[in-house]
Amino acid sequence: MLNEILGQQTVVKALTESLSADHLSQTYLFAGEHHVGKTTTAIALAKVLLCEHREPGQADSCDSCAACKTVTNGTHPDVRIVSPAGPSRMLRIPQFWPRDGVKDHPADKAMLRDLHFSPVSGKRRIFVIEAAESMNEDTANSLLKVLEEPPPYAMFILTAVATEAVLPTILSRSQALRFRPVAESLILAELLRRGVKEERARILAAYAQGRPGIAFNASTNEGSLIGHDEVLAIASESSNGHHVIAAFKLAEELRKASTKLTDAGGGSQDDTAARTLLANACDILVLWYRDLLIRKSTNSSDGILNRDRAELIGRQVERYSVDNLEHAINLIQDTRRYIGRNANAQVASEYLMLNLLSLGSH
Repeated sequence: MLNEILGQQTVVKALTESLSADHLSQTYLFAGEHHVGKTTTAIALAKVLLCEHREPGQADSCDSCAACKTVTNGTHPDVRIVSPAGPSRMLRIPQFWPRDGVKDHPADKAMLRDLHFSPVSGKRRIFVIEAAESMNEDTANSLLKVLEEPPPYAMFILTAVATEAVLPTILSRSQALRFRPVAESLILAELLRRGVKEERARILAAYAQGRPGIAFNASTNEGSLIGHDEVLAIASESSNGHHVIAAFKLAEELRKASTKLTDAGGGSQDDTAARTLLANACDILVLWYRDLLIRKSTNSSDGILNRDRAELIGRQVERYSVDNLEHAINLIQDTRRYIGRNANAQVASEYLMLNLLSLGSH
């Protein structure tokens, strides 16, 4: 339900006001980092629009009628979702429009194959396009007329990591709503409400870095943080001198460990997957250095997340100054941003480890 979307009050308020006034846009762009709730909000909005019990002006769904349930489980005939596919992780024209002879995208599965037919069972048809930034110019151009003049019953909801990541021709035809990182305290409270044990909940809430979907997925999938211990072992090694060969070795070990972080599809060898998995490893590294900074600043282990490594943290913190630990955290976060901008995974990991090793010798 819309009123249950976590930490996106501004977005929810804008949508509920538009629903109450019956003045919705026909094309939205939900912009924000992966796992902050964009697709969850799109599904919640679809339920409101298709709810069998919703009265005029009502701003939320009942969440219990047949329509709401089929939207939730992904079987409603008037809700379609398309995502990037294939090794390139791009959105292709045959995913939207029927094209004969395209093996990976059968014509009868194209999202817009019957766009101009009336809704099957409701009053609306909702088309959710995930990762709109992955459309090339040709794909985007194929959608322009539809986004500019959609049928009266159609709504398009595009998601993207940022408004500036979307081609201007798409952005100009959309009403953009910006999703912000969610407060760690809100993610923690929701994990506890779901019955996650407190110590694990605290680690997951911090690891999520404002992206509740990361924490929620990990809380129900024990395998989602496989590789966590390997990454922490590499983090502890990063304080042992600054030999160049050691840095390259640790960078290689970090890339190998990151492939075990299954949230983003571990095991895939293409560079897009490698970058995503390395970004997840960076999230774990940030928590390690945050623990070192807490220990250094307070001379206490109270508040650290990796409590099972408190003794090791106490020993290793002597190698750092507060300034160096702050610099290490900024360095990891910068590297994560570079990865998000398509930096090569090998180059990024080697750059990171070379700099981290140099900080651990002061």
